[in-house]
Amino acid sequence: MSNRSRSRSSPSRSRSPVGRRGSSRSPPPARRRSVSGSPPPRRNSRSFSRSRSYSRERSGSVTRDSINLTDEDCAFVFGTGGATKNKLARVSGAHLNMDERALKIYISGTPVQVARAKDYITYVLSQRVGPRVVVDATHYREDLSIVDVPEDCVAYIMGRGGKVLRGIEEEWNTLMFFAEVKGGKFDGREKLAIFGTRRARRGAELKVMSGVEHKRPGHFLEGARLKHSLNQPGDNEPGDDDWGFDMVTLGPQDLSYALGQMGSTRKKLAKASGCILEYLGQCAVMAGSYKERERSKSYLTWLLQQRSGPVRVDVQKDRRDDVYVMKVPRQCVGYITGSRGASLRETEKKSGTFCFINDGNNREGEYEELLIFAADKRAREHARDVIDDMIALHQRKPAGRFIPGSRDDRGRDDRGRDYRDDRGRDDRGRDDRRDHRDDR
Repeated sequence: MSNRSRSRSSPSRSRSPVGRRGSSRSPPPARRRSVSGSPPPRRNSRSFSRSRSYSRERSGSVTRDSINLTDEDCAFVFGTGGATKNKLARVSGAHLNMDERALKIYISGTPVQVARAKDYITYVLSQRVGPRVVVDATHYREDLSIVDVPEDCVAYIMGRGGKVLRGIEEEWNTLMFFAEVKGGKFDGREKLAIFGTRRARRGAELKVMSGVEHKRPGHFLEGARLKHSLNQPGDNEPGDDDWGFDMVTLGPQDLSYALGQMGSTRKKLAKASGCILEYLGQCAVMAGSYKERERSKSYLTWLLQQRSGPVRVDVQKDRRDDVYVMKVPRQCVGYITGSRGASLRETEKKSGTFCFINDGNNREGEYEELLIFAADKRAREHARDVIDDMIALHQRKPAGRFIPGSRDDRGRDDRGRDYRDDRGRDDRGRDDRRDHRDDR
């Protein structure tokens, strides 16, 4: 049976910071009748953990299981337009199929995927009856990271109606909520549970740490160093020395330049390099494999060098495998870069690349070099095709017709002095969300 979203409305429920989802839930619609016309049997209590009418089955490497739900559970797990169910499926890797007539959710996948999906559904349903979700940290889980968040930062990390936390979940493909951790003791900090893959958890963790460090400077950092090294499940595993993180200290002006408007430049560098990149205070933190981190550091270095003038990269000497060198007719350079580099920035955004004109000694030649950097070969090819089309279009223009841009743009990143990052932050030390809107 196909899943259908149902519209509901009710006043929001007030809960404590621990275990809340930050969103309003509504009462269930009238109970549907089954195909035969008789109503499905009423369930007085949820029995999703052990009592099942659908037995676990195994077919080869595929495991199948199910969870019994109530009407209220169905609405909560399904979410608006199926968003919650789809998120649980993405994070767990299992296939979820909800039968709202039978009041069941069917789960299939590998044994690990099914087990995780059941846990995640249990956690989500626990948030409906609240007020606390309990996570057992006494046993090792390779899909769980826990971040300590000061109590006075919880609302900032959650955002209005849970918007910020949901945004981080969507960006990094994780399941996140504040929880009571079994086996731990309360130390004045709330525990934020993050479920997902190692890479996804690290990206979400650094995002949260960035917000906390902005709200309470010095919580995670001591000068330009972390007070405690990043250490979550998946870190420091024997035989996996390639995975790790690096830190680079940025100057005050460098930080605002490297952020870009609403964090656009940070996101661009992260996507092009394939490396997790976040800013904590005045530090850039790169996380991933060694090759990803080195690539990210190179891109950031070249970006900052553009503040003071043209950049020259000897791609043959460096033997780089992440670049496409494109010969651009000199008269077309201003057109493909656009006014203040706007056209080239748009090409980067569309293709997931980092591009700039390579400075050369011969400024009188017929062509200039456009360097297209990206870890993904398909992204480089996409940018190349876009630039090819722009060159062809420019060369078909009638002589004397005005073309936006100028030769002096040269593809350098020119974002002026925009201080706003992607958490609504003003890097001059002020919070510029004076209208109280959450623009993170």
